[in-house]
Amino acid sequence: MFAKEQSVAFEHNSPVAVTLYRVSRQMPHYHRNELEIIMCLQGTVEVYSMHEKHVLHAGDIKEADTYDIHTVTADVENTDNLVVSFHFDLTHPLFAGKGYELLYYVCSSDGIDNAKKPALDKLRKVLWAMLYEEVHKYTHSADDNEERINNLSKEVLRILRNSFQYFNDINLDDTYSKDMQDRFEHIIAYMLENYADKITMRDICQMEHLNYNYLSQFFKTTSLKTFRAFLHEIRVYHSEHLLLCNPELSVPEVGYACGFSDPKFFYREFKKKHGHTPHQHRIWYRNYNRLVSDDTVYSLQEKKQALYESIACFYSEMIKL
Repeated sequence: MFAKEQSVAFEHNSPVAVTLYRVSRQMPHYHRNELEIIMCLQGTVEVYSMHEKHVLHAGDIKEADTYDIHTVTADVENTDNLVVSFHFDLTHPLFAGKGYELLYYVCSSDGIDNAKKPALDKLRKVLWAMLYEEVHKYTHSADDNEERINNLSKEVLRILRNSFQYFNDINLDDTYSKDMQDRFEHIIAYMLENYADKITMRDICQMEHLNYNYLSQFFKTTSLKTFRAFLHEIRVYHSEHLLLCNPELSVPEVGYACGFSDPKFFYREFKKKHGHTPHQHRIWYRNYNRLVSDDTVYSLQEKKQALYESIACFYSEMIKL
């Protein structure tokens, strides 16, 4: 197995679990029902999410969706780092039934365009406020702390959904309304649940009561260009999970399981996305895993002073903006 499922413990029915750690070379992993936001507090770390490399410096963040295979690592010259992960329980009553687990999000500090920087800064403010609340959770009444954490958690997911959903990332034509975004949510949820089956754009139009030409034009104005390209991207996304978590499956079997009828076509689409073949993908993770090591996990109280300094530095930076 090249990647494994990792479960998170949520205390006292909290919607979020906050983990503070120093990283060296994590085992690639995924979370079944949790959305994770990784924030670098000190030093420099690298996050590989769906095999895309993101470099995080102090104050930078990267989100990992449910089922995203990801890992955090630091090179030998950057072991003096401090990282915090916020895990949001999407089965919690605050989020359950709202479709958060069936959406893609694209949120990372590196490479963000100027139009999204205000939303990113707002998200970072909320995360810093949440970290502050977690550090002070024992100085407030339990009810007050629960209310604050719940409100902050809802705000994090609201910002992600409104500003960093996949719809926002691929939509190159800002004339599309909130109604179209809602429809796109339904479309992506349906395709994520049924990607292994035969899906056509006419099926989607019938399901969503959309005009065929209207939906075709929508995809033409996105970075994907076609509905078929979108379907292939979803299938390749799921193929990585089977490749890394089910080593007993051959590469053609993985392609068939994800809805590709031709192994050669699967190879081509996978290489288009990742830059190498499915077999080479497994080799990369096999080599990576030879040097994995456990994180050094700290309690928030143990690193309270360092957290105060990070929070103060962040707010000083935000005041300058």
